[in-house]
Amino acid sequence: MLLGLNLKNFAIIDDLSINFGKGLNIITGETGAGKSIIVDAINIILGDRTTADVVKSGKEEAQIEALFDTGKNMALKAKLNSFGFEAVGDELLIKRVISRKGRGRIFIDGSIATFLILEQITEGIIDIFSQHEHQTLLKEDKHLDVLDEFGGLKILTQEFSELFHKYLMTKRELEGCERDQKNQIEREDFMKFQCAEIDSAGLLAGEDERLEEERRKLANAERLYSIVQEAYEFLYEGQKSVLDTLKRVNSQFEEAVKIDPALTETSKSIERGIVEVQDTAFTLRDYASEIRFDPDRLNYIDNRLQEIRKLKRKYSGNIEEILEKKRIMEEDLANISRYEERVEALREEIHKLEVKINGGAEELSEKRRKAAEKLISAVQDELGKVSIKGGKFVVHFDKKEFSSSGCDKCTFLFSANPDEEPKPLTRVVSGGELSRIMLVLKEILARVEGGSILIFDEADSGIGGAVAETVGRKIKNLSKKYQVICITHLPQIAKFADTHFTVKKTFDDNKTRVQVKALDYEERVKELARMLGGLKITEKTVEAAREMLKE
Repeated sequence: MLLGLNLKNFAIIDDLSINFGKGLNIITGETGAGKSIIVDAINIILGDRTTADVVKSGKEEAQIEALFDTGKNMALKAKLNSFGFEAVGDELLIKRVISRKGRGRIFIDGSIATFLILEQITEGIIDIFSQHEHQTLLKEDKHLDVLDEFGGLKILTQEFSELFHKYLMTKRELEGCERDQKNQIEREDFMKFQCAEIDSAGLLAGEDERLEEERRKLANAERLYSIVQEAYEFLYEGQKSVLDTLKRVNSQFEEAVKIDPALTETSKSIERGIVEVQDTAFTLRDYASEIRFDPDRLNYIDNRLQEIRKLKRKYSGNIEEILEKKRIMEEDLANISRYEERVEALREEIHKLEVKINGGAEELSEKRRKAAEKLISAVQDELGKVSIKGGKFVVHFDKKEFSSSGCDKCTFLFSANPDEEPKPLTRVVSGGELSRIMLVLKEILARVEGGSILIFDEADSGIGGAVAETVGRKIKNLSKKYQVICITHLPQIAKFADTHFTVKKTFDDNKTRVQVKALDYEERVKELARMLGGLKITEKTVEAAREMLKE
């Protein structure tokens, strides 16, 4: 729902705010009063390109703001989130600034955006039925969706889309397998060679670290023996060894303790020291006896470490990573051995899916054609009521390559005259005629859809009397499911308004001003009377206007 529109320094407008209501919003006013400016501004909000010409004379920039209620539009909220706009609350503010100098700016909920983002976010929010081309129904790629919606085929099309997606995924997997098959023999031989090479090396986790430690000991065995032996002799066997010295000190302290018991703990510490020095000396003696002087073992370790380093460089990792790569290659080899089975299974599955897809597409096509017949019949019944008596509506089908929507291409064609061939809706010349066709289509589709905002500009072009009454009722019916904004010159349409605005252009101090006002009941009577009577408004005209509102 469009809640409000603010215009500043736009075209001939200084500052204008419009607060739209639910249901049917009617906009009336004299020709040239500025009603079309409102539609132009909304088109710009929807992403129309614009130039500095729309900036009011004497001003540097124009601003357009539109506030939308997004409460029930979960798809729009999801779209906003996908572009990084935090959809908090139920309102969306879009602002465009058009500068006389340089590029304009776009803001979505206060954040800067691009034209592409603006177009994608606003797509489907508003359908404008006029000479402009924001209408969903004018986009041929949307016609099939419209027909499916009308025919109640959405669930069927969704199921077909999921089936087709599964088919594409399975086919892609098969193509990948077939591509891999070309390199299968080479890959298999190479992985077998690598696995055999790693196996023959007999690698053990942590082996290199253990060998490096052992190598350090072997390479420095003489120096290590010298240090340990010297320490042993210093502590235990040498003249004036540490142990002998401690024993002499201990003997003296035994006498000292007798003199002063306060030295008892110190004496015990010396005794413990004797024991610890003796244990340490024996440990060093045992360690020295186990030191190996083995050049052959050292040579073996050097060769083994060189072999391990070579494998590390080749396979880019430590021993644990090399062993993990070997495990993965063994799994791949096992998968390759089952490769042919998988390929055959995929081919069989694709065949089954193709059968289902062909059947599903055929079913969709048949139901779409039946839905098209009903849509054509419904449109034909309504065209005469909106003064297009010779009109002809056609749903044209073409075959296309299979896609997620089936194998049908659907185009809506129209001819206003029985002696002319129907043409695509985009080639309908008259803006008013186009608006009435869209009105008929939208009224029919409203039975199965709803939710967007509809704007009718020139829907009353070339009609009057009873036809205008019919058009007005159709627009009123649409406003039960959509928010409708309708610009009209006909009182037979204006009388159905839930909210009625009038646009007036005045000249004060050589300045042009445009005003938009929401009318109360009596003001609506006067406006309808003006629309009925023109320049001369009589009491009968006023009564006629009042009677129209009572209806």
